[in-house]
Amino acid sequence: MSLLEQLKKNYLSLTVFEEGTAKDKESYELFRTPSDEIIGIAHNELNNRERELLHIILKPFNTGEAALGAKEKAWKHFLEQNQDTLQIAPLPTKVRFIFFSISDQNIELEAFQEAMQSLFPQPMPFLWDNHHEGAVIEEYTEADQDPIPFGSVVDVLMSDFYTNIQLYISEDVYDLKKAPAQFDWAKKCFHLAKKYLAGKVTTLEEVVPYLYIDALSPEDRDQLTHSLLKEVAEDPELLQTIEVFLESGSNTTLAAKQLFMHRNSLQYRVDKFIEKTGVDIKQFDRAAIIYLLLADLNH
Repeated sequence: MSLLEQLKKNYLSLTVFEEGTAKDKESYELFRTPSDEIIGIAHNELNNRERELLHIILKPFNTGEAALGAKEKAWKHFLEQNQDTLQIAPLPTKVRFIFFSISDQNIELEAFQEAMQSLFPQPMPFLWDNHHEGAVIEEYTEADQDPIPFGSVVDVLMSDFYTNIQLYISEDVYDLKKAPAQFDWAKKCFHLAKKYLAGKVTTLEEVVPYLYIDALSPEDRDQLTHSLLKEVAEDPELLQTIEVFLESGSNTTLAAKQLFMHRNSLQYRVDKFIEKTGVDIKQFDRAAIIYLLLADLNH
């Protein structure tokens, strides 16, 4: 018995929708099956536990997906490696991927997409991953085309839509053959940024430390923390001081200003940390290890 047949036995309201037809999102929870059918199950036939389970075994279908234009479909097929080359014209000279996450999951998708599109000199491919996340492919086709300064416009978007928005900006991709791999890499970094960072706009440089943290098993992280920080684990004020000191490039004067304390007081705390842990954070390799551990503890 196929998955679709099993679902039909359990959910009498299950409806299979044709591609490109209107879908009643007010009445149905929409999914795409592994065999690529679009199905809907009435909201009143699902409890929270069933809904969570279906989100695991099926891919949530976002209604914006049905409105994909020819360029979006070409990019989608190319990035999913269903075709070897990108079938659009003209081909961009470079691209970068702008991943976004919207905290308000009831936001009007079409209005948000229209607002994002208005930032660019021409329409850009817009791919929704679900009803509150997706990516814009910023294509560069003109020699004098400038990148969008998202750091200065995200606040405007948040104000307009009364919601928090997180963006991850990928590196520039010049070799389009590498775009699928770069897209997957940027998507991984985007999810790490959401998990560990609170910033509205993040890039690879900010995510790098968390790539190392996330690669460790929880057991290894706990063991490292216990081994290196056990003598100061119950002193949050000291740990905060050390984190700010390391984030300031081990610049005592700069860190003291950020912490509103005297430079000598900060130096005393640094020396106290070194004495208690035996880790000389004035040396780069030791400082890097401690910084990663503290970043993990605080996120």
